[in-house]
Amino acid sequence: MSELAFEAVSVRYGGRHGLTAVDGVSLTVPAGKVVGLVGESGSGKSTLARAAVGLSPVSAGRVLLGGVDLRTPPRRRPLQMVFQDPYSSLNPRMSIGESIAEAIPRGALRGRAQRKAEVARLLELVNLDPERAAHLPGQLSGGQRQRVALARALAGRPEALIADEITSALDVSVQGTVLNLVRSVQRRLDLSMLFISHDLAVIRYLSDFVAVMYLGRIVETGPAEQVLADPRHPYTRDLLDAAPSAYKPLFDRAPGPIADAEPPDPHHPPAGCRYHPRCPVGPLVRADRESCLTADPASATTPRWRHTASCHFSEPETTSPRTLTSS
Repeated sequence: MSELAFEAVSVRYGGRHGLTAVDGVSLTVPAGKVVGLVGESGSGKSTLARAAVGLSPVSAGRVLLGGVDLRTPPRRRPLQMVFQDPYSSLNPRMSIGESIAEAIPRGALRGRAQRKAEVARLLELVNLDPERAAHLPGQLSGGQRQRVALARALAGRPEALIADEITSALDVSVQGTVLNLVRSVQRRLDLSMLFISHDLAVIRYLSDFVAVMYLGRIVETGPAEQVLADPRHPYTRDLLDAAPSAYKPLFDRAPGPIADAEPPDPHHPPAGCRYHPRCPVGPLVRADRESCLTADPASATTPRWRHTASCHFSEPETTSPRTLTSS
């Protein structure tokens, strides 16, 4: 296990006048822990993950694993990623065994027999029959394919793992099984993991720490229990208010004031606090909070994962505790 660290990472598309999808993000995944990254669609979560594994260009900053810059050419890839869509993450013309064996580091095993045994071990690790190694992806269900994708990622012998919305494309009936498997494998192998999801109940179930992302920036971080029970940033509170639970049914929610329901244009983010055009307690609702229009409250992640929020009017004691149910 190794610590995964993003240091002021930015990802920009289209040159000088293009889109900054990730803007100066600093985030640490402690060794052997799970950090849940949550935010609405378009917030930059998947772009940050793709930048870590080299699929999106890092315009500024760096990504470190165990203190080593991942852009330094390694003998193997110590960081692996499981993608959202299990139907497109596997080559349909390769057998399951061939797909997994392809990811085993070169020189790690000798001979076909050892590679076959390793494939069987990995399939058993993700609760699949080793005889599935001869099957093609088209012969498997979505949940089975996602398990194969996990086995393939583990074949690379990673020190850290990124899971990007890995249950969102699955039936509800199998999501819980896959989540239980991910949690079991992470604990068994003591992996550092960045788990990305829009589902707060899933984040609560798996994560030791939580980071909330909005419009390319991290706006709140802290231990999972603290962030989800006592959110300090208005955006985090809005995310929680939008998530029904057994204790707060969807149709019993009292709607709060919303200045603007639509997110701003990411090509032209607003000055000051980026959330102020939508903030239910911001300057468009409360005239005395003009500082939100001009002063940027964004701050770097605090060491040791102390609970912090990038908000001028963060009030940790004013929010009543909330409860989320696991799915």
